[in-house]
Amino acid sequence: MIIGHSISNGDGVIQAVDETVATLLQRTQKQLVGLSYLAITHPDDLARNRSQVIALQPNGNSAKIRKRYIGGEGDILTLEVQVSRLGSGQTGHLVGTLSTIPTAVDVIDPADMPYRLWQRAKSLLGVMRARDETLGSDLFADHAWTTLLIVYVAEAEGRIASIGMVADTLGMSRATLGRWIRVLQTRSLIEPPHADLDALQLTQTGIDGIERLLATQPAMEVS
Repeated sequence: MIIGHSISNGDGVIQAVDETVATLLQRTQKQLVGLSYLAITHPDDLARNRSQVIALQPNGNSAKIRKRYIGGEGDILTLEVQVSRLGSGQTGHLVGTLSTIPTAVDVIDPADMPYRLWQRAKSLLGVMRARDETLGSDLFADHAWTTLLIVYVAEAEGRIASIGMVADTLGMSRATLGRWIRVLQTRSLIEPPHADLDALQLTQTGIDGIERLLATQPAMEVS
């Protein structure tokens, strides 16, 4: 399950972090901002984690990293981080999506596993695209829901959901999408776009709401 997000500069110094991530790491947001991700990484994972991050190219492929953190209370916390390097310079920014590791309960009940929710979101988007192509997109106006699904799928796959990409997918102008984004922000579903990044991120409220809906969606299983 997705917990939240972090944004670091190109050297790995945390610039912003969701409150849900800070809480899980047993710290406050204020305590984490300004720290290097290496400062809270388990010593045995440092070399591997550093090499994986160094290998990331600006606007290139993301990396899925399973690693251990040292919590503020000394606990060892194992999480999965999908991290991308975004930017036009040599270092850019590091954008991470942190998720919990599936437990034995997840294995017993695969319907609740994160990948099942991702599959359902992908299926919904596929049906909606086919609907628009077959019947005409002018008949339908579920832009807010489609935007949330596009951002959810991108985060689950460790990709950046840029404003331009979402606008192109929806076939609308950036200005029109901007109005929908502001509506979603008033409902606390989308984070305000980061000043230095052309990227959309869901709030924890948005993630929880989408996953509740996907979990109750009638059978649309993808084998």
